[in-house]
Amino acid sequence: MNTLKDSIKSHLKTAVLPVLMALTPLSGFAHDAATGVTTTANINLPNAWTNILSRTVSLAGHDHFCTVVGSADYRLLSGFGTYQFGISLDAGIPIPGVTRTVELNDNPGVNDQNVIEVGSTAFFRVPAGFHTFRLRGRGAGNAQSDDASMTINCFERSLNGLVVLPPPVIIPPVIDIPVEIGPIDPVGPVVNPVGN
Repeated sequence: MNTLKDSIKSHLKTAVLPVLMALTPLSGFAHDAATGVTTTANINLPNAWTNILSRTVSLAGHDHFCTVVGSADYRLLSGFGTYQFGISLDAGIPIPGVTRTVELNDNPGVNDQNVIEVGSTAFFRVPAGFHTFRLRGRGAGNAQSDDASMTINCFERSLNGLVVLPPPVIIPPVIDIPVEIGPIDPVGPVVNPVGN
């Protein structure tokens, strides 16, 4: 009996398990990963691209599609200048599509804005291996970056070629306030005479 029972279990495992696995939807994002990094360090921004933040990731087996979001405060120390901020992959410099430019000016006798938050996003198709994402900035040497953050999300699949459904149509809710209405008496309330 024990042998028959073990045989049935074995056959069920080999016959049913593959069927259940085939019917179970497999996640298309099985190799997703996310990471981030922050700093409160004051980083001087010379004319050359300077790393504000960097994060090295290891992506295994296949290409990944990575979105990167970075932001930092730019602080003008004195004078004026044009400053750039962007996101890069590996040793590259930020490409024009993800580079943001700000101009700060310290006018004499005027309380000008001397701190501005700048943010950028980028999308990269990244082959398997070790790669470094960088949040970079450059300026005229009279500015600093502080309070910076960068978030990296990498996915196995891209939305390119997939069917993207339109957003749902939002129908405002109908607010129905129930009001209790009793029977209407055209004569008025009934008053019971005393003694009845």
